Amino acid sequence: MEISGKILDVTNQPLYLANVTITTGSQINKFGTVAKENGEFSLSSDIISPDSQFRISYIGFKNQYYKASELQGKTIKLEEDSIGLDEVIIRPKDKPTNTSVATQPSNIKQHFQKHKLVYAGLGGIVALLLILTSIKKLK
Repeated sequence: MEISGKILDVTNQPLYLANVTITTGSQINKFGTVAKENGEFSLSSDIISPDSQFRISYIGFKNQYYKASELQGKTIKLEEDSIGLDEVIIRPKDKPTNTSVATQPSNIKQHFQKHKLVYAGLGGIVALLLILTSIKKLK
């Protein structure tokens, strides 16, 4: 059997890479496909029966469930699922637990000597990014 359709958000924007996953049978959560850039998906297999159930999911959106018999050229609109935090509090400790590198200049020098190749590599990457950014601005 083949299933197909289109996955959009509520503003009719396609949800590229939205998941279509079987949730019944021997291949539960192991068999499915993803939507293309235009939101369209299709899947064909002998393991799909009209009663096979599929979960349509996308990060940040509410899941929806359909039987294979319902997924014949269907347009599915997923709604955003907002999960919010009431409050986030970050409190510094009175006494930091690891102060060896931050407070002792000799340790900073030892740390740099030990990892100088890493810092040199990072410096090269930063220089390359600056050059590429300058070239892009010239164009």
